[in-house]
Amino acid sequence: MKSNNARAPEQATAQDSREKVWIQPYASKASRRPALKSTTSVRGALVNPATNREIVYESTLERDLAYILLADPSVEDIHDQPEAVSYIDSDGVVREHTFDFVAHRTDGTRTAVAVKPATKLVSSGIAETLDLIRAQCPPSFADHFAVRTGDHITRDRAADARLILKSRRMSNVSAIAEVKEIASTLRGAVRISDLLSVSRNDGHGFMAVVRLIGDGLLEHVSPGRISYDSAVRSTRKFNPNH
Repeated sequence: MKSNNARAPEQATAQDSREKVWIQPYASKASRRPALKSTTSVRGALVNPATNREIVYESTLERDLAYILLADPSVEDIHDQPEAVSYIDSDGVVREHTFDFVAHRTDGTRTAVAVKPATKLVSSGIAETLDLIRAQCPPSFADHFAVRTGDHITRDRAADARLILKSRRMSNVSAIAEVKEIASTLRGAVRISDLLSVSRNDGHGFMAVVRLIGDGLLEHVSPGRISYDSAVRSTRKFNPNH
């Protein structure tokens, strides 16, 4: 059954949950919407599951960074393609720059992020642009400014982020409680498969571990993507005395 009226997640009723009503996502807050057709880049949109709002992107790097930001427990929300900021360049010319995202963090700060391929980092002059914006931009726009390239937005990090978002959609309360109880006793790193063998050794258990990683209670300390063979350890957020 399809609902024609978009509503915020908190407005969904218990009956909605039982009937699995599809709620139309809110439109993106982007100041500009990229053309869907392009011969040089991948363009599209995804939905922020926490706010049910559309997020647009103009490249695979932007898409993957969106997933990484959404999975980050320190990020409360992200604003895609916010209003352009004006600045004066070194020649005295007024310019404008549109950031790809502004990440709103749980501590109340905002980070404006520009996404660039590593091969274009120097030629684009983005570092100099950000220095000028950082010096001239009013604090009401952002507290921090950053550039992210494929060196930061790796395929493994993006894959883990998508897995974390999936774990939030598939939350199993009892499985999370069982795994969390054992995980809270960890001293040092342990393989996920070993943790599951003494807690909830099934698919729900694995997704519970991923959920705890996504919530910042467990830290994934192995190279590569999250898997049964990965090592995890509890964080200070989980165990302040650790």
